[in-house]
Amino acid sequence: MLLTYIQILQLVSFAFLMSLGQILFKKTALSMSSLGALGLIDGIIKAISIHWLYLALSVYGLATIFWLYILQRIPLNLAYPFSALAMAIVPILAWFIFGERINFSYLVGLLLILTGIIIIGQ
Repeated sequence: MLLTYIQILQLVSFAFLMSLGQILFKKTALSMSSLGALGLIDGIIKAISIHWLYLALSVYGLATIFWLYILQRIPLNLAYPFSALAMAIVPILAWFIFGERINFSYLVGLLLILTGIIIIGQ
């Protein structure tokens, strides 16, 4: 089965939703760390007071519903490899938004991930 352009767009959109959720979780974690070192219970209590957490959970919830929609139309063995795009997108967003570093080995891995997805999507 060949994927249509619409299906590829849906799968890439799903990967971006998951990536956005991860960025929002990182924003939550940074907000928590500004409060100082926290134990498990204190961390949970502080986390539920941070609006980024609710936004992250909402994005993940939306992504899950979208994933169910996708899986009704695309076989899992074709759809699932596209979730690996999040492994490529998140570090790029983290570099852009948080100033995190990207090294050469990441770029090689990114190339391998993209090559694998292209091969599977054919």
